[in-house]
Amino acid sequence: MLVIKEIEDLINTLKSLPNITSKQAEKIVYYLLNSDDDFVSSLINNIKDLRKNLQFCNQCNTISLTPICQICSNKARNQNQLCIVATSNDVDKIEATNSYSGLYFVLHQEISVKSKTPLNQNLTSKLLNLINKKDIKEIIIATNWTPDGEATAIFLKELIKHRIGNKVNIFRLAVGLPINSALNYADNETLTHALKNKTQY
Repeated sequence: MLVIKEIEDLINTLKSLPNITSKQAEKIVYYLLNSDDDFVSSLINNIKDLRKNLQFCNQCNTISLTPICQICSNKARNQNQLCIVATSNDVDKIEATNSYSGLYFVLHQEISVKSKTPLNQNLTSKLLNLINKKDIKEIIIATNWTPDGEATAIFLKELIKHRIGNKVNIFRLAVGLPINSALNYADNETLTHALKNKTQY
């Protein structure tokens, strides 16, 4: 079989994306090869625009078009409630339920149990500063129900209790989300139930 380096390189790049297998990466590459130039150019330009125009909110870390995102700048939100999530996609999922009106903090990572990779220290410092600055009274830890997500939740609970004390009530998403599940796969009804039935952590 003829091996073309450019094809192999793109397959290897694509399969490094989350949840993309070698077979799926291969299908994408050959789809692009058979697509017209306009489609490929549009795809490339969209990715460039995404990288150029989007940034991370200075306060909560979610993806934003502005230095402070729409949620953080909305004074009608509950300024004393904070939901900690793994990704910006999780923010979108929770917002779609219309069951939460507080602020967010996006980690963009979770502790890796397998490789023993901790959370970034600058990230945790930013989180603690936000909790103190906003005088947060209630925190919902909404990391994934996976080994990595649970390890992250336990670490955050202990860190916050140690650094902030007992003036903050900490909760974990509860019934409805099965073990080893990612938040972004939950439907609105399940996620709404999990938010309403959050448990003291």
